[in-house]
Amino acid sequence: MRDLPLATILLVLAVIALLRPFLGLLGWTWVTYFSPTQFTWGWSRRIPGGEVIAIPTLLGSLLTQERRMPPITRETVLLIILWLWFAVTTLNVLHSPLLAHHSLDTLNQMLQVSKTLLMTFIALMLLIDAKKFRSWFLVTIACFVVLCVKDVTWLVLTGGQFQVYGPGRSMIGDNNDFALAVNICLPMIYYLAQTETSRPIRWALWASLPFAAVAVVLTYSRGGLLGLAAAMLAIALQSKRKIRGLSLILGLALLAFLVAPGKWIERMETLRTAAQTDSSAKSRFFAWKFSTLLALDHPVLGGGFETFTPEMYDRYGMGGQEIVHGPHSIYFQMLAEHGFPGLMIFVTLLGSCMLTCQRIKRRCRRYDPGSWLIPYCNMVTASLCAYAVSGAFLGRAYFVMFYQLVATTILLTAFARTELAAWRLDRASVELELPSPHPAPLSV
Repeated sequence: MRDLPLATILLVLAVIALLRPFLGLLGWTWVTYFSPTQFTWGWSRRIPGGEVIAIPTLLGSLLTQERRMPPITRETVLLIILWLWFAVTTLNVLHSPLLAHHSLDTLNQMLQVSKTLLMTFIALMLLIDAKKFRSWFLVTIACFVVLCVKDVTWLVLTGGQFQVYGPGRSMIGDNNDFALAVNICLPMIYYLAQTETSRPIRWALWASLPFAAVAVVLTYSRGGLLGLAAAMLAIALQSKRKIRGLSLILGLALLAFLVAPGKWIERMETLRTAAQTDSSAKSRFFAWKFSTLLALDHPVLGGGFETFTPEMYDRYGMGGQEIVHGPHSIYFQMLAEHGFPGLMIFVTLLGSCMLTCQRIKRRCRRYDPGSWLIPYCNMVTASLCAYAVSGAFLGRAYFVMFYQLVATTILLTAFARTELAAWRLDRASVELELPSPHPAPLSV
């Protein structure tokens, strides 16, 4: 019964995307994060919802007048360089006999990553004002809030004996991926709740915050727990009341251990002995060793997308006894697939976004301490901290939410330039209108 209504909704969104590409971007965000096709059971599960909306959005963005060229910033240049480097390493796979066995997988992954990056640049073109910028994040948050409230409510009713997962066969279907996504989203909820002017939306955001934190805990993801701690620590350190924030984190951590199911406690206690006893942790060290050996053998171009194959593991004498696993880390993923240059560009992009947000905050505080840009900068910093920590244990270097944060940094830079120029102009106008401190004497 759900197939026809969903197909109709996607068709309507596709038409709207062609006429109003900004709304198409919001629709693509909803389909990408919420994965509505995974909530049906029939033929609609095979509908490529992202492409159905992305293609008319792309066409509409070329026709609409409500767009601009993507702002040119340091992050824009780094993002373009990273995309070009992906193309270089992909060409290397296609022309290398050693890597030819996974060339088809490499091409498919390059296509998927290019779609993400293309929509990132479409967002840079269409988000031309603060209102549209805010709407983009409200849609993003709404996707995860609904999932978190649904899953946490169900788990509370069942005693918390099961794990939280995202929609099946989606980019957040795995419990670790879902924990990563919610950790990135949690600062978005917190900072937008602080700045939201609509009272119902503000209350809904504050009410959803504990659901998001509990959802991360109930994924039973150890990397997710570390990412949650990183996000909360970043929020506390950026607040004006740091001691109170840190005390709240410690209190929540204690509460989690007091009320959490015994199964969860047992899972988290393995953090101390994971390297020796846990098969999942052992597979991570195994994958990281393979990544290092491959990078030392191919330091410049790496092995290309999807290079974690049985053939490559066998080449380094690591096949047979062990199961072949993915990279288990955004950093080792970039190192193995795109060499040391790819890793350097990626880490530089990540660090550049954090530094840019700090610079925008400092400049805005000189002119307007209450600027709406400051909470967004804090949001990006905290979300990137969560991504950097959780991502150290997950092979999600091409995660859509990371590139949304990069686009956010670029847009914040563009908005800050406009705001600062306006503030300077206003100040100059005021100074010109001030009376002279030495007025001319009155004529007799």
